[in-house]
This record gives sequence, structure tokens and C-alpha cells, in this order.
Amino acid sequence: MDERGGKAAKAWMTKLVLRRPVRCWLTGEKTYDRWVGTCYINKDEDIGALAIAAGHARDCPRYSGGKYAEYETEASRKLPSHGYCK
Repeated sequence: MDERGGKAAKAWMTKLVLRRPVRCWLTGEKTYDRWVGTCYINKDEDIGALAIAAGHARDCPRYSGGKYAEYETEASRKLPSHGYCK
């Protein structure tokens, strides 16, 4: 929430998932006490890919293996890239 675009990202995510079933597959890894995994809405819509494509997030190759790089946009690349993602 304290990063650039954090409040807009929260509002976008809330609208995306509110009152919709969300399924998550966790890898067993944790970062900063948060579980790592992939979450979906509508059976097959990857929430991470949607957030990156909408410019609200960046790929974190350390945990994704780079699977979201293709979804990055000019807007998403303007967001900070954290050292733990490399």
C-alpha cells in the first residue's frame, strides 16, 4: 500500500475478485512471511497475469520463473522492482 500505485492496485484487485471464487495453488515457499503461489478466478484466469497486464504489478522471476514477463507493460515496468525478485 505504501508503494507507488498501491492504492489503485488495491482498488483494482478488490473489484476483480469481490464476491468471486478464488483458487490458489501454493508452492510451499514463503517470502516475507507470505505464501508463494498462483491464484485464479473463473477457473483459468491467472490473477497475477491480469494484474501485471493491467499495469498494477511486475513479474518476480525468482518465484515465477519469469512466466509473467510477457505480460509486463510500459506501466508495469515503471513500478519498482524489488531486490528479492532477482
